[in-house]
Amino acid sequence: MTHVEGHLNPLLDHLEADRAIFTLWVNYYGVGADYQTAASAQASDYDFLLYDLEHQPYDLGQLRQFLWNLIDPADFAAHGRRAIKPVIPRLPPAGREMNEWVIKQVLDTGVAGLMFPHIETAEQALNSVAAARYAQAPGSPDYLPEGRRGFSPAVPARYWGLDAMEYVAKSDVWGLDPDGELLLIFIIESYRGVDNVRDIARQLSDAGVKAILWAGGGDLSLSYADPSRTQDGLDAILSAGKEFGLPVGVNQYSDLESDFAKGARAFFTLGPSALGGAPLTPEQRRAVGR
Repeated sequence: MTHVEGHLNPLLDHLEADRAIFTLWVNYYGVGADYQTAASAQASDYDFLLYDLEHQPYDLGQLRQFLWNLIDPADFAAHGRRAIKPVIPRLPPAGREMNEWVIKQVLDTGVAGLMFPHIETAEQALNSVAAARYAQAPGSPDYLPEGRRGFSPAVPARYWGLDAMEYVAKSDVWGLDPDGELLLIFIIESYRGVDNVRDIARQLSDAGVKAILWAGGGDLSLSYADPSRTQDGLDAILSAGKEFGLPVGVNQYSDLESDFAKGARAFFTLGPSALGGAPLTPEQRRAVGR
Protein backbone atom coordinates (compact mmCIF):
# COMPACT_ATOMS: atom_id res chain seq x y z
CA MET A 1 0.00 0.00 0.00
CA THR A 2 1.34 3.44 -0.92
CA HIS A 3 2.18 5.48 2.17
CA VAL A 4 0.21 8.70 2.54
CA GLU A 5 0.24 11.39 5.17
CA GLY A 6 -3.01 11.63 7.09
CA HIS A 7 -6.16 9.70 6.28
CA LEU A 8 -6.97 8.08 2.96
CA ASN A 9 -10.25 9.99 3.29
CA PRO A 10 -9.11 13.64 3.33
CA LEU A 11 -12.42 14.81 4.84
CA LEU A 12 -11.32 13.34 8.15
CA ASP A 13 -8.12 15.40 8.18
CA HIS A 14 -10.16 18.60 7.79
CA LEU A 15 -12.68 17.63 10.46
CA GLU A 16 -10.03 16.53 12.94
CA ALA A 17 -8.29 19.88 12.42
CA ASP A 18 -11.64 21.64 13.07
CA ARG A 19 -11.85 22.98 9.52
CA ALA A 20 -14.98 23.37 7.42
CA ILE A 21 -15.70 21.07 4.49
CA PHE A 22 -17.83 21.87 1.44
CA THR A 23 -19.96 19.56 -0.63
CA LEU A 24 -22.04 19.56 -3.81
CA TRP A 25 -25.11 17.41 -4.47
CA VAL A 26 -24.92 15.27 -7.59
CA ASN A 27 -27.58 13.04 -9.16
CA TYR A 28 -30.08 15.55 -7.76
CA TYR A 29 -31.92 18.72 -8.85
CA GLY A 30 -30.33 19.04 -12.25
CA VAL A 31 -26.79 18.16 -11.16
CA GLY A 32 -26.26 14.97 -13.11
CA ALA A 33 -24.24 11.83 -12.58
CA ASP A 34 -22.44 11.89 -15.92
CA TYR A 35 -18.79 12.22 -16.85
CA GLN A 36 -19.01 15.98 -17.42
CA THR A 37 -20.39 16.54 -13.92
CA ALA A 38 -17.70 14.33 -12.43
CA ALA A 39 -14.94 16.18 -14.24
CA SER A 40 -16.33 19.61 -13.33
CA ALA A 41 -16.82 18.72 -9.68
CA GLN A 42 -13.34 17.20 -9.48
CA ALA A 43 -11.77 20.54 -10.43
CA SER A 44 -13.96 22.69 -8.17
CA ASP A 45 -13.56 23.96 -4.63
CA TYR A 46 -15.73 21.20 -3.19
CA ASP A 47 -14.24 18.64 -0.83
CA PHE A 48 -16.76 15.86 -1.43
CA LEU A 49 -19.87 14.97 -3.39
CA LEU A 50 -23.22 13.94 -1.93
CA TYR A 51 -24.78 11.46 -4.35
CA ASP A 52 -28.55 11.24 -4.00
CA LEU A 53 -30.26 7.85 -3.93
CA GLU A 54 -33.19 8.89 -1.74
CA HIS A 55 -35.17 10.88 -4.31
CA GLN A 56 -33.59 9.40 -7.44
CA PRO A 57 -33.70 5.81 -8.76
CA TYR A 58 -31.68 3.25 -6.82
CA ASP A 59 -29.21 2.56 -9.62
CA LEU A 60 -25.92 1.18 -8.32
CA GLY A 61 -24.63 0.63 -11.85
CA GLN A 62 -24.83 4.37 -12.45
CA LEU A 63 -23.20 5.08 -9.08
CA ARG A 64 -20.32 2.72 -9.87
CA GLN A 65 -19.78 4.39 -13.24
CA PHE A 66 -19.78 7.82 -11.61
CA LEU A 67 -17.19 6.71 -9.06
CA TRP A 68 -14.85 5.42 -11.75
CA ASN A 69 -15.37 8.60 -13.83
CA LEU A 70 -13.85 10.56 -10.95
CA ILE A 71 -10.47 8.87 -11.36
CA ASP A 72 -7.75 10.80 -13.16
CA PRO A 73 -5.16 8.06 -13.89
CA ALA A 74 -2.15 10.37 -13.67
CA ASP A 75 -3.36 11.97 -10.45
CA PHE A 76 -4.14 8.57 -8.91
CA ALA A 77 -0.71 7.24 -9.86
CA ALA A 78 0.93 10.20 -8.14
CA HIS A 79 -1.23 10.53 -5.03
CA GLY A 80 -3.21 7.31 -4.58
CA ARG A 81 -6.68 7.15 -3.03
CA ARG A 82 -6.55 10.74 -1.77
CA ALA A 83 -6.57 11.95 -5.37
CA ILE A 84 -10.19 10.79 -5.79
CA LYS A 85 -12.96 13.16 -4.72
CA PRO A 86 -14.83 11.41 -1.87
CA VAL A 87 -18.41 10.44 -2.69
CA ILE A 88 -21.02 9.91 0.04
CA PRO A 89 -24.46 8.68 -1.10
CA ARG A 90 -27.70 9.58 0.64
CA LEU A 91 -29.52 6.28 1.11
CA PRO A 92 -33.17 5.60 0.18
CA PRO A 93 -34.54 4.13 3.45
CA ALA A 94 -35.43 6.23 6.49
CA GLY A 95 -33.73 5.34 9.76
CA ARG A 96 -36.91 3.77 11.16
CA GLU A 97 -36.86 1.14 8.39
CA MET A 98 -33.70 -0.39 9.88
CA ASN A 99 -32.52 -1.61 6.47
CA GLU A 100 -29.10 -3.30 6.39
CA TRP A 101 -28.91 -4.74 2.89
CA VAL A 102 -28.94 -1.29 1.24
CA ILE A 103 -26.05 -0.16 3.46
CA LYS A 104 -24.01 -3.21 2.49
CA GLN A 105 -24.69 -2.89 -1.24
CA VAL A 106 -23.85 0.81 -1.42
CA LEU A 107 -20.65 0.43 0.61
CA ASP A 108 -19.57 -2.35 -1.72
CA THR A 109 -19.34 0.16 -4.59
CA GLY A 110 -16.34 1.82 -2.88
CA VAL A 111 -17.89 5.02 -1.50
CA ALA A 112 -16.22 7.06 1.26
CA GLY A 113 -19.19 7.03 3.62
CA LEU A 114 -22.97 7.11 3.86
CA MET A 115 -25.71 9.63 4.58
CA PHE A 116 -28.73 8.31 6.51
CA PRO A 117 -32.03 10.23 6.18
CA HIS A 118 -34.72 10.62 8.83
CA ILE A 119 -32.78 9.50 11.91
CA GLU A 120 -35.02 9.94 14.94
CA THR A 121 -33.52 7.80 17.72
CA ALA A 122 -30.15 6.67 18.99
CA GLU A 123 -31.19 3.08 18.28
CA GLN A 124 -31.62 3.92 14.59
CA ALA A 125 -28.24 5.65 14.43
CA LEU A 126 -26.39 2.81 16.16
CA ASN A 127 -28.13 0.22 13.98
CA SER A 128 -26.79 2.10 10.95
CA VAL A 129 -23.29 2.09 12.45
CA ALA A 130 -23.45 -1.67 13.06
CA ALA A 131 -24.64 -2.35 9.50
CA ALA A 132 -21.74 -0.31 8.09
CA ARG A 133 -19.06 -2.32 9.95
CA TYR A 134 -17.46 -5.69 9.32
CA ALA A 135 -17.55 -8.02 12.32
CA GLN A 136 -14.85 -7.43 14.92
CA ALA A 137 -13.11 -10.12 16.96
CA PRO A 138 -14.96 -10.88 20.22
CA GLY A 139 -13.28 -9.11 23.10
CA SER A 140 -11.65 -6.45 20.93
CA PRO A 141 -11.86 -2.88 22.29
CA ASP A 142 -14.04 -1.76 19.38
CA TYR A 143 -16.34 -4.80 19.29
CA LEU A 144 -19.49 -2.71 19.84
CA PRO A 145 -21.63 -1.75 18.02
CA GLU A 146 -21.28 -5.29 16.71
CA GLY A 147 -20.50 -5.23 12.98
CA ARG A 148 -23.02 -6.81 10.61
CA ARG A 149 -21.67 -5.93 7.16
CA GLY A 150 -21.26 -9.00 4.95
CA PHE A 151 -17.76 -9.84 3.74
CA SER A 152 -17.17 -9.14 0.04
CA PRO A 153 -14.37 -6.54 -0.17
CA ALA A 154 -12.87 -7.19 -3.61
CA VAL A 155 -14.65 -4.43 -5.58
CA PRO A 156 -14.44 -1.60 -3.00
CA ALA A 157 -10.84 -2.55 -2.20
CA ARG A 158 -9.87 -2.14 -5.84
CA TYR A 159 -11.53 1.29 -5.97
CA TRP A 160 -9.65 2.36 -2.84
CA GLY A 161 -6.36 1.12 -4.29
CA LEU A 162 -5.87 -1.46 -1.52
CA ASP A 163 -5.78 -5.22 -1.24
CA ALA A 164 -8.84 -6.87 0.29
CA MET A 165 -7.64 -7.11 3.89
CA GLU A 166 -6.17 -3.60 3.85
CA TYR A 167 -9.60 -2.37 2.78
CA VAL A 168 -11.28 -4.33 5.58
CA ALA A 169 -8.96 -2.66 8.09
CA LYS A 170 -9.47 0.84 6.67
CA SER A 171 -13.21 0.72 6.00
CA ASP A 172 -14.32 0.80 9.61
CA VAL A 173 -16.28 3.77 10.93
CA TRP A 174 -14.32 6.91 11.77
CA GLY A 175 -13.65 7.11 15.50
CA LEU A 176 -14.48 3.49 16.35
CA ASP A 177 -11.13 2.28 15.05
CA PRO A 178 -7.93 4.35 14.78
CA ASP A 179 -7.69 3.23 11.14
CA GLY A 180 -11.39 3.81 10.33
CA GLU A 181 -11.98 5.89 7.19
CA LEU A 182 -15.77 5.74 6.65
CA LEU A 183 -17.60 9.01 7.34
CA LEU A 184 -21.23 8.61 8.39
CA ILE A 185 -23.77 11.44 8.23
CA PHE A 186 -27.05 11.28 10.16
CA ILE A 187 -29.82 13.64 9.03
CA ILE A 188 -32.01 14.96 11.86
CA GLU A 189 -35.09 16.26 10.06
CA SER A 190 -38.20 15.85 12.21
CA TYR A 191 -39.41 17.11 15.57
CA ARG A 192 -38.93 13.56 16.91
CA GLY A 193 -35.30 13.63 15.81
CA VAL A 194 -34.80 17.02 17.44
CA ASP A 195 -36.45 15.79 20.66
CA ASN A 196 -33.91 12.94 20.73
CA VAL A 197 -30.88 14.69 19.23
CA ARG A 198 -28.99 15.04 22.52
CA ASP A 199 -29.46 11.33 23.21
CA ILE A 200 -28.42 10.47 19.64
CA ALA A 201 -25.28 12.59 19.95
CA ARG A 202 -24.50 11.30 23.44
CA GLN A 203 -24.84 7.62 22.53
CA LEU A 204 -22.77 8.04 19.36
CA SER A 205 -20.09 9.82 21.38
CA ASP A 206 -20.19 7.22 24.16
CA ALA A 207 -19.74 4.46 21.54
CA GLY A 208 -16.67 6.24 20.14
CA VAL A 209 -18.37 7.06 16.83
CA LYS A 210 -17.30 10.24 15.07
CA ALA A 211 -19.96 11.30 12.58
CA ILE A 212 -21.72 14.35 11.17
CA LEU A 213 -25.17 15.31 12.41
CA TRP A 214 -26.92 17.00 9.50
CA ALA A 215 -29.56 19.63 10.29
CA GLY A 216 -32.19 18.83 7.65
CA GLY A 217 -34.07 22.09 7.33
CA GLY A 218 -36.40 21.08 4.48
CA ASP A 219 -38.25 18.20 6.13
CA LEU A 220 -37.90 19.86 9.51
CA SER A 221 -39.87 22.86 8.26
CA LEU A 222 -42.73 20.52 7.35
CA SER A 223 -42.48 18.67 10.65
CA TYR A 224 -42.85 21.89 12.67
CA ALA A 225 -44.88 23.97 10.15
CA ASP A 226 -43.61 27.03 12.00
CA PRO A 227 -40.48 28.97 10.92
CA SER A 228 -39.49 29.99 14.44
CA ARG A 229 -39.79 26.44 15.79
CA THR A 230 -37.87 25.15 12.77
CA GLN A 231 -35.02 27.52 13.55
CA ASP A 232 -35.10 26.43 17.19
CA GLY A 233 -34.82 22.82 15.97
CA LEU A 234 -31.84 23.62 13.77
CA ASP A 235 -30.16 25.40 16.66
CA ALA A 236 -30.83 22.39 18.92
CA ILE A 237 -29.01 20.12 16.45
CA LEU A 238 -26.06 22.52 16.32
CA SER A 239 -26.02 22.70 20.11
CA ALA A 240 -26.08 18.91 20.55
CA GLY A 241 -23.23 18.47 18.08
CA LYS A 242 -21.13 21.06 19.85
CA GLU A 243 -21.89 19.63 23.30
CA PHE A 244 -20.82 16.10 22.34
CA GLY A 245 -18.00 16.95 19.96
CA LEU A 246 -19.72 15.97 16.70
CA PRO A 247 -19.51 18.19 13.60
CA VAL A 248 -22.83 19.40 12.18
CA GLY A 249 -23.83 19.84 8.55
CA VAL A 250 -26.12 22.64 7.33
CA ASN A 251 -27.86 23.57 4.11
CA GLN A 252 -26.16 26.36 2.17
CA TYR A 253 -23.77 28.88 3.72
CA SER A 254 -25.48 32.24 3.79
CA ASP A 255 -24.61 32.46 7.52
CA LEU A 256 -21.26 30.73 7.14
CA GLU A 257 -19.30 32.31 9.99
CA SER A 258 -22.25 32.33 12.41
CA ASP A 259 -23.05 28.66 11.74
CA PHE A 260 -19.37 27.77 12.02
CA ALA A 261 -19.24 29.40 15.46
CA LYS A 262 -22.26 27.28 16.48
CA GLY A 263 -20.52 24.05 15.44
CA ALA A 264 -21.34 23.65 11.75
CA ARG A 265 -18.43 22.09 9.87
CA ALA A 266 -20.08 20.77 6.66
CA PHE A 267 -21.82 23.04 4.17
CA PHE A 268 -23.56 22.11 0.93
CA THR A 269 -24.47 23.80 -2.32
CA LEU A 270 -27.26 22.77 -4.65
CA GLY A 271 -27.74 23.33 -8.36
CA PRO A 272 -25.87 23.33 -11.68
CA SER A 273 -24.52 26.87 -11.20
CA ALA A 274 -22.48 25.58 -8.29
CA LEU A 275 -20.20 23.61 -10.61
CA GLY A 276 -18.17 26.74 -11.23
CA GLY A 277 -16.83 26.68 -7.68
CA ALA A 278 -18.03 27.43 -4.19
CA PRO A 279 -18.99 31.14 -3.95
CA LEU A 280 -16.69 31.94 -1.07
CA THR A 281 -14.25 34.79 -0.72
CA PRO A 282 -10.72 34.11 0.50
CA GLU A 283 -11.66 35.89 3.74
CA GLN A 284 -14.64 33.58 4.28
CA ARG A 285 -12.54 30.49 3.70
CA ARG A 286 -9.90 31.67 6.17
CA ALA A 287 -12.61 32.32 8.76
CA VAL A 288 -13.57 28.63 8.70
CA GLY A 289 -10.06 27.26 8.62
CA ARG A 290 -9.72 26.88 4.86
